[in-house]
Amino acid sequence: MIVALPLGAEFSPLEIEEAAEFARRVAMAAVRGPQRVFNEALDADSILARRVGPDVWEKLTGRQKERLREAVRERFSLVLGVPKGTPAEIAWSWTSPEANAINVLLGLKLGDRTLKTRWIVRRVGRGLKISDVQLVDPGISLAAGAARALGSSPVRRRDRTERAAAVAWPRLAAILAILAVVLVFLRRVAPQKRILLLLTASAPTVLFLVDGALAAGRAASEPYVIPEEIPTEPWRLAEQLALQAQREGRLDAARDQWSRAVALGAPVAPAAYQMGLLAKQQGDAVKAQASFLRALSDPEPAPGAARELAVFSLTQADSATARQYLRRYVETAGPDPETLSLVAIVNTNLGDTAAALAAVRSARQLVGDQSKSVELEARVRARAADAAGAVQVLRPLAREGAVDRALLRADAAYLPIATEPAWVAFLNERPAPSPTRPPAPGRR
Repeated sequence: MIVALPLGAEFSPLEIEEAAEFARRVAMAAVRGPQRVFNEALDADSILARRVGPDVWEKLTGRQKERLREAVRERFSLVLGVPKGTPAEIAWSWTSPEANAINVLLGLKLGDRTLKTRWIVRRVGRGLKISDVQLVDPGISLAAGAARALGSSPVRRRDRTERAAAVAWPRLAAILAILAVVLVFLRRVAPQKRILLLLTASAPTVLFLVDGALAAGRAASEPYVIPEEIPTEPWRLAEQLALQAQREGRLDAARDQWSRAVALGAPVAPAAYQMGLLAKQQGDAVKAQASFLRALSDPEPAPGAARELAVFSLTQADSATARQYLRRYVETAGPDPETLSLVAIVNTNLGDTAAALAAVRSARQLVGDQSKSVELEARVRARAADAAGAVQVLRPLAREGAVDRALLRADAAYLPIATEPAWVAFLNERPAPSPTRPPAPGRR
């Protein structure tokens, strides 16, 4: 399996790079701030127009639109936000131009985990906008989730009777209450104080009349009604408790909460994928594979399940099946350095060195630090019994003192070339002085 990075015919290289840089900047704003940058970049209007209908969206007032925009932004922030102080950086990126958008895959390194995300960049007017952010492995679209979270009827038409009642009755009731109070006390106060009583009562009466007039004008300009409180999905709390339990290492509690979320109507595939990861952490391979298969067989599958099943196949020495799962994963989720490493290993096991090296070259396009991809290519060449090729790949790093030959001798990946003259000579060379740089091949 060769992984090719496609070029887009609809966009120039400059436009593609502009979109990629825009996505990187917005992603960092989403996780580190300022939140204003992310809010301005998110195309909330398009998400909402698709949800309520373009005609209805155009007839909503500015106040109503802003309330719905805030609900959408809050949904994105809830998912993408990280605890304050969490280190955040972009580990790698990859672009995939399409007919009317540019997909930018970003590996967001958040603390000790890397989140694979897809940012859909479109040109809106004269600028760029983010139309969706997707969590790739569980198969979650934040735009779809935000629209779904608005409920079954986020906007409904207001009829005239309802409009009149909503405006008139609360104010009329207040005015009648004031009038009743005045009538009760009017005869009980001294004549010289009655004028003061009437003036005192007139102030709130005028206030309610003015407020009623303003409310009537607002109601007349708002042919549609949106709820005062926009509800959340019934499974949202269970999902949040499950993720919290996972972060805290309470795996049984997390699994129970994911099951509860599914029972309450949560999308099946993402929950099954998470339960598969939990079972894998607990060492239960049978439950893990069953959950991943469930996540992959759903009408809206979780792509990450295919990669996990590929890993299971690889541990069972079934490289052919692993390659099939990896092919499916890359086609739906796009590449990333970890997956390309698996692709290289699988193809090496199957004797397809050319495909393995092509995967390594693709990985080099994703990561800025080349040491890991150098190590991977050297291992691929070693498994293919290409000692000279492995030495050639490692040679530039060896000159910089970034190779630990003692660890290379102990690495089982290089056993196929352990007795090859070129490899033996390389290992016996006097190492160059080690510079102050992160460890590379042979270092742990």
